[in-house]
Amino acid sequence: MAKIYENQGHIEDALKIYKEILKNDKTNQEVQKAIARITNIDTKKVSYFVKMHTKEHFEAFEKWLVKPWS
Repeated sequence: MAKIYENQGHIEDALKIYKEILKNDKTNQEVQKAIARITNIDTKKVSYFVKMHTKEHFEAFEKWLVKPWS
């Protein structure tokens, strides 16, 4: 379930589940790696992509993509 939450951008929910798993199995390297991976995610950026439901949001994203980066 934690992986599903993570893939959907529900980082806080995934982290709660991973931490609960780690309480019961402190040597679980897969969970340790998952926690390390998602604690480095910028949740504001994830939220932006998850909430892109309208045409206006998508157009703003398109403009961001073609923005000249220097």
